[in-house]
Amino acid sequence: MKLNFVQYFLKRYHSAELKPLELKRMLNLWFPFLVNRISIISIADDFHQMEVRLKHSFWNRNPNKSIWGGSIASAMDPFFPILLKQVLLKRGFETDFYSQAIKVQFIKMVKSDVTFHFRISEEEIAHAEMVLNENGKYSGWHSVEGVSKKDEVCVKGKVQVFLRKRA
Repeated sequence: MKLNFVQYFLKRYHSAELKPLELKRMLNLWFPFLVNRISIISIADDFHQMEVRLKHSFWNRNPNKSIWGGSIASAMDPFFPILLKQVLLKRGFETDFYSQAIKVQFIKMVKSDVTFHFRISEEEIAHAEMVLNENGKYSGWHSVEGVSKKDEVCVKGKVQVFLRKRA
């Protein structure tokens, strides 16, 4: 019997049985996150919250010694769709999901690690569930802020999540 890690990973990633710790480990080993110095710090047991850190390093800083905007956008991009997908999967909705758009407002130059706290409220989930039931697809904006080591808000962003029920 051959063990195919890619197939196992994908099957587990799309499973309602996926545990937050498993998701954290999977995402922290994802090559694009490793290169950009993005790490998942924690995921709530109910998948309503996630804390993500973007480390300031030689690999993602620009000539001004601040983090490149592309790395910041990468740290905001995938997490709302992942959380929403997992919450809805536990409620019986199998979906295709992605970030349809992101809006980033750079408030200060980011010259240290920056932490993002992704939160999805029960109201947002109920709304997404209702829209999926009515239309078969959902598109909605969710907000996040990036906070520096000095507890200063450096970045504000909005992520437009797209979900479509799988047939």
